[in-house]
Amino acid sequence: MRIHGVDADYIGGLRQAGYDRLSIEDLVKTRIHGATPQYVQDMKAAGFAGLTVDDLIKTRIHGATPRFIQDVRAAGFDKLDIDDLVQMRIHGVSAAFLKELRRLGYNDLDVDDLVRMRIHGVTPEFIRELKELGYSGLKGERLVQFRIHGVDADFIRDAKAAGYKDLTPEDLVDMSIHGRRWLRKRG
Repeated sequence: MRIHGVDADYIGGLRQAGYDRLSIEDLVKTRIHGATPQYVQDMKAAGFAGLTVDDLIKTRIHGATPRFIQDVRAAGFDKLDIDDLVQMRIHGVSAAFLKELRRLGYNDLDVDDLVRMRIHGVTPEFIRELKELGYSGLKGERLVQFRIHGVDADFIRDAKAAGYKDLTPEDLVDMSIHGRRWLRKRG
């Protein structure tokens, strides 16, 4: 406890914050990871009172801090739980990403959609490029499918240059998956 700075003041601060029955192991973990009495107070002020020690540590480790919570709420996502916020931080779903998606008309995505989009590289720039080529208003699931199957602006341009016009999103995915077989079937 001494090595990590768990002293009487620190223990008293956690007790005052509502954590009065922590094991020595939990006291040391909170100190090591920065889940200090002040951090507990800041999380309470952000609307997350009564978090478990594991939740406090998890939010600190992954950066789902009160500041992040405030930024995400300002971007229009105000009904998220701790696990949602941690998932967002782990996968890089930032407030800037959320704001940009909203500007592009994506107002109804849930956390799972947002995480899948980030995992698969669906960026605002990717969405803008598709829109410029006539593919706007695609659902999050379709955007992820495009990225998984390599349907990007270059792919669409190549298909158009090869004489394929008015391809639906389904056509593009089929073309990408099936390649020449699809071209023979359509051609």
